[in-house]
Amino acid sequence: MAMPNLNPEWVIKMFIGTEYASSAWTYAPLCAGIESISPSVNEQNQQSFYMCGQGGACNVVTGIAPEYDVSGHRVIGDAAQDYIAGLRYSLGQNRVSSLKVEIYDGTTLVETIVADCTITDIVDFGGNATDIVPFSCKLRVNGIPTVTAA
Repeated sequence: MAMPNLNPEWVIKMFIGTEYASSAWTYAPLCAGIESISPSVNEQNQQSFYMCGQGGACNVVTGIAPEYDVSGHRVIGDAAQDYIAGLRYSLGQNRVSSLKVEIYDGTTLVETIVADCTITDIVDFGGNATDIVPFSCKLRVNGIPTVTAA
């Protein structure tokens, strides 16, 4: 039996909507200085115990609140980072954007995820005198993302 490929050459490309005009977003790649993107679905579950389950639980996923934790180093002049950093003291609808994530297996596009999002927890300065300037934020999905398999 052949060993499965447990370490495919996954490539994640993330884009953030920086301008909304004519019913469409203009996206900028969110990659310069970015070291880590950590997705989380944040499922809401309802757990029930029925008599016929003999003490075993029945679980139903009833909601999700996906988010992406993005972290790395600040790159001034990068369109995506400058846009996000510029929202640091904004509130409400001014923090709403769109994200697009493309997932590749090597050079083959496998999946595209598009969703409205709210940008939170923005960090674009700070640290010790000898540190590289940090950059991080959370992209919290609003609603259910559109997932398209290639």
